[in-house]
Amino acid sequence: MDTNKRNNALSMFAGIAEKEMLMYEAVIEMIQENYDINSIKVSDITSRAGIGKGTAYEYFSSKEEIIVKALFYDTYVHILNVEKIMKTEKTFREKYYLLMDYLEEKLPDTKATGNLIKIFMGNYEVKDNFRIEVEKIQQNTACPVVYVESMIDDFMMQGLKEGIFTQDKKVMCRSVFATQVTGYIYCIINHYYAGEMTREEARDFSYQGLVKLLNP
Repeated sequence: MDTNKRNNALSMFAGIAEKEMLMYEAVIEMIQENYDINSIKVSDITSRAGIGKGTAYEYFSSKEEIIVKALFYDTYVHILNVEKIMKTEKTFREKYYLLMDYLEEKLPDTKATGNLIKIFMGNYEVKDNFRIEVEKIQQNTACPVVYVESMIDDFMMQGLKEGIFTQDKKVMCRSVFATQVTGYIYCIINHYYAGEMTREEARDFSYQGLVKLLNP
């Protein structure tokens, strides 16, 4: 991953003004309440943020810029929290379980991040102005997907070095990791398969599946 773009991504939200933060938080709250981002108005954002409508244009050039930056902000907050887990002096297994803890705690609060991922994947119909704002940010910062892939690669390399598994193909490792993490999210959403599993059993099932699939 381009180091400069990574650093730009990290600095994009460093030292932002309080009123900017209030607008980001307002957007994120509305998305948590299932607002369609296409229908959100600047007045909706500023009213919820408790500031005047004209103030928004002191910091942003358009509604789309506010909303897209709010999506990126929410996404990078989660990425940085996961990165902290990955940088701890823990074993591969310990980090995997810490990641599952984080997912379980934060999953209800990730709708804004989910919307950004859907835009990247083409699964969210948004106006062209939204896509233009996304492209502007991506020109100078690391795409969140690339950022996450880089973290996964480093994490899986740790597992390889520890002798947890033998598979060393990056695409294969990413695929298996994504499959098992998604499987655990499914367990969370469905309350550990509707009571068929305890929390501990669901976590062990996810981890053991990861290890088995990467030891052909």
